Amino acid sequence: MQESGTPQRVLRNPQSEEVKKGCSPLNIPPSPFMRNLGYGTGVNVYRLERSGQTCSPWAVKRASHRIEQLNHDKYATLNNRIVKEAEILRQLQHPNIIGFRTITKDCNGVDALAMECCNTSLGLILERRFEENEGPLPAIQTKKLIEDIAKALDYLHTEARLLHGDIKSYNVLVKGEFEICKLCDFGVSLPLDETGHVDFAKDSKLEYVGTLLWSAPETFKDGKIGSSCDIFSFGLVIYETIALVPPHTFEVEQNEIEDLNNEEKCSNASGSNDDTIKQNCPNIDETNNELDESNVSESLENSLSDELVYGTRPPLPGAFDFSDDYNIIIELFYLCTNEIPTDRPNAKEIWQSLQREKETTQSE
Repeated sequence: MQESGTPQRVLRNPQSEEVKKGCSPLNIPPSPFMRNLGYGTGVNVYRLERSGQTCSPWAVKRASHRIEQLNHDKYATLNNRIVKEAEILRQLQHPNIIGFRTITKDCNGVDALAMECCNTSLGLILERRFEENEGPLPAIQTKKLIEDIAKALDYLHTEARLLHGDIKSYNVLVKGEFEICKLCDFGVSLPLDETGHVDFAKDSKLEYVGTLLWSAPETFKDGKIGSSCDIFSFGLVIYETIALVPPHTFEVEQNEIEDLNNEEKCSNASGSNDDTIKQNCPNIDETNNELDESNVSESLENSLSDELVYGTRPPLPGAFDFSDDYNIIIELFYLCTNEIPTDRPNAKEIWQSLQREKETTQSE
């Protein structure tokens, strides 16, 4: 699996007319006037409070101004992903996929994607449980999460014919006390053909990006990339609800896990004020209040590469005693992380199995 290619330095094309259609006017204030929701690799997400008592807040995502100053090519790539994400999101209509609101330009002329705003991410919830030694996510919440995201993936893979391409706990948003879970971050998504695979021969510009820790084995072996890649990654999200740490990191040194947690706090400091974010993210430039693009997660992956085997099923921690409520959760983890893609269930089979289990429990 390769990193996304860096385009030649060219003037950025204006956003497509298709994206502009149906977009309501929106004034994006300077960063200091919006609350930080989080940081990603080269992107910032803010909470935009809109005027009017009936107007709900929006989440605004845009490429980092700091990256524009340091690396124009990388900035152009990130900005293009945001425009691409807007083009995708505005065509998707599903209760378990983050809602598109509009795409516009901020006061500096930078493309800004406005989306539905959620409370927090699954990744941040699991981080806090790990820090407070609370044990695995309660089975009832995990089942709700699995059902919601499986329904989103079923819609993506069959109706939208789209591979999400970066399924992980930090791209799962949670509203309330698991009232509803939603998929987000479609910047590296890829189209699927009628067989459920990505046709790279049809378009040479297509490239699978993903995130190493959550990637399926076939992405490392030049195998066929298809909807089953999302399923494998989803299986590792199920693993996270049990182990409370990202896959392949459970047995590494504690300080290395904390380093990863710090990096992901930067990506998902939802509901935190600026001071808290800075305390949790040592790589933030104090003068710019933005993330230092040293790519902490990539450095961690490189430092652990001798100890880890990406694209495999990580062992479940043996320290936990699970009640019978976790049986189907653990079963789905094993099924989704089968090495052979055709041995994995599809998304519909996942959420239907949970519904059958629920019906059986209610009838007893």
